Amino acid sequence: MDRIFFIGIIIGVISRIIMLNLDQKQYPSQPNILVSQIVLAFVASSLGALLIPALINRSYTSITFLSLAAEQFRQVRSNRRDTLESLEGSQLVTRGNSFIEEIARTYEVRNYVCIVTSFFTVASYSILTGEFKLNENMSIIISTIIGILITFLLKKILSRQSIGDVAEVSIVDIKFVNETILQVGSLKGITNVGLKSDRERYLKYGIGVEIRPKNNSYANASILNYPGQRQAICYNLYSRIGVLRESNEPVFTPIPRKDPNSQAIFLAFIPMIKDESKVIEAVKSAPILASAKGKYLALKNLTISGKENE
Repeated sequence: MDRIFFIGIIIGVISRIIMLNLDQKQYPSQPNILVSQIVLAFVASSLGALLIPALINRSYTSITFLSLAAEQFRQVRSNRRDTLESLEGSQLVTRGNSFIEEIARTYEVRNYVCIVTSFFTVASYSILTGEFKLNENMSIIISTIIGILITFLLKKILSRQSIGDVAEVSIVDIKFVNETILQVGSLKGITNVGLKSDRERYLKYGIGVEIRPKNNSYANASILNYPGQRQAICYNLYSRIGVLRESNEPVFTPIPRKDPNSQAIFLAFIPMIKDESKVIEAVKSAPILASAKGKYLALKNLTISGKENE
């Protein structure tokens, strides 16, 4: 049992490392302190590995440590939220409260993944040796494989959809009407740009983006219309390709606006390097926030044109 206990811990820590790689893809440029995350993964994995011996020995009081651990992990979530909120003032494009809460929640859930993987690794070993009477070495090998499979299964389950799954992203023209009113694609009135030099920068370096719901679906449109989701898209653009502005130039802050007819989102963005393909890729890779889902439920069977989906 001692050997499988340490193997359970190792599998749990490995699961956190794998999830850390997933986090870097879904939430780029987040402040991740590797040492603290590995330590938390070790603690969570130890708790998961201890559960089976505690149950076998009927040491039910040991299970109370789980509630203490859950409380500690909620505190970790709160700390992550506070850290990200304190950084908002230094960002040229902010994450927004919804995106921050999403990251903090994800940070908490990853610790539970460590508990689950280590628990099932040790549980598999106990079942194989106790019920199926397999020898110790074979049971360790099989339970280790089971633990790794559970890790990749959880990774697949916890992988979030991105904007590219619910929307079509295309590049559109930027121009000014009535001299100072910014128009992106077919949508007028994005913002008022008073200085001629600022308008020239938009025309020379800016890229217009249209994000249109796939299949003219109100379900997809509801995700794009959620303010927190729009801000997450803007921040994803900023974190992946940068923005050509200074902190005292608010006129170049990307402002996503909705076309009330097509439900499409339009925004003008000035990247560090004017590369349209990278802009499209950055928008499509923005993760869909859990808080953005579940809107427009009464319209989920209707298309934006007013017809029912077949």
